Amino acid sequence: MNRAERRRKEKRAQSSSVHSPDDSMRQAMDHLQNGKLKRAENLFNKVLKSAPEHPDALHFLGVVIYQQGRFDAAIALLEAAIESAPDYAEAHNSLAIILLEQRNFDAAISHLMRAIEVRPGFAGAYANLGTAYQESGKLDTAVKSYRKALSFNPRHREAAYRLASACLARGEASQALDACMACLEIDSNCQHALAYLALALQALGQRDDARLIYEFDRLIHRSDILVPPRYDKLRDFNEALATAIREHPSLVWEPLNRVTHGGAVSGDMLLQPNQTIKLFERSLRSAIDAYRDSLIEEAGHPLLGRIPKSYRLTLIASILKAGGYHPGHIHESAWLSGVYYVSVPEVINNVDSAHAGWLEFGRPDYSVPADTQIEVTACQPEDGLALFFPSYFFHGTIPFSGTGERIGIAFDAFPLE
Repeated sequence: MNRAERRRKEKRAQSSSVHSPDDSMRQAMDHLQNGKLKRAENLFNKVLKSAPEHPDALHFLGVVIYQQGRFDAAIALLEAAIESAPDYAEAHNSLAIILLEQRNFDAAISHLMRAIEVRPGFAGAYANLGTAYQESGKLDTAVKSYRKALSFNPRHREAAYRLASACLARGEASQALDACMACLEIDSNCQHALAYLALALQALGQRDDARLIYEFDRLIHRSDILVPPRYDKLRDFNEALATAIREHPSLVWEPLNRVTHGGAVSGDMLLQPNQTIKLFERSLRSAIDAYRDSLIEEAGHPLLGRIPKSYRLTLIASILKAGGYHPGHIHESAWLSGVYYVSVPEVINNVDSAHAGWLEFGRPDYSVPADTQIEVTACQPEDGLALFFPSYFFHGTIPFSGTGERIGIAFDAFPLE
């Protein structure tokens, strides 16, 4: 064998090693963890071409597909992973998460019980099991599941704040307060824990302390945005925005992973922006920056104590029809949230005492016990209005009737430093 042949053989060996299934899996997992979903998808598919029943590739490809909103395909992949490896606890857990979003609680519980049978100390599965029981109205069993998750992993953040919500729903404000404080020990910026903390304090009659967190009058900010120079009027710009939203490829009617009933919701429009969306982002950032720069830092305050120098922005559009609404929810991991109103039907006004179509703050994502009073407020949407508020504020929309569509762009600012 001469030198040239030896080099060719070494090159082929190196090429084979670089493209081995194990190496492709490692690269795919890196991409998945860094949010590079398309790259991860391509590499997982590459593994499956050479090993069609590779359980890890099937599982994590299912996770990638799920994160892209392709739920049926994700379910098929996760079921294939379980068929290939029946004792694959993580795949059972991942499948249960999608089933929970479909509100198929019995099937989700079945897969979670199987995951726990295979891995008795699987804290994540116990936390999801608690959610399944809580969503199906079995609060006592839900609390037991959350506590079980925390017994295996005392720093499981979701189990801690979900325990707080279940205790609040059972009217056990003191236990909820304890769960909130434990969660904030895990993550002092957990938005769910802050929201439930305010509600627990209200339930305990400590309303002044609760208002330090839920300062509606002080922390809900109204803002206008600059109309880009290429548009003569705000109406022209909003009409262009409405068209961009309707034509956005990610717009889906009642997607599973979005909190919406009777409406269409997009993914993050900044992942596939057209020129109109880019112009809106620029105007919105200017308004957010001006608001942020006007704030005075207050040490220890959940919003004012962590004013970021820079942030990552996401834009999620929604179109609500009559009867449609967003139930109460918050935005975990963000610092500041808000909504810009592109189009508001005439039936949504300040004359209606029921505030149909308004944005309501303070109403949580669980059924409040009859003997518990919570503080809520509501803001009227208007064409061209931007509302800013802390991401830990529970907020949802009040359904409206009549004709027209309520079009808005929700946004979140995620701190980068």
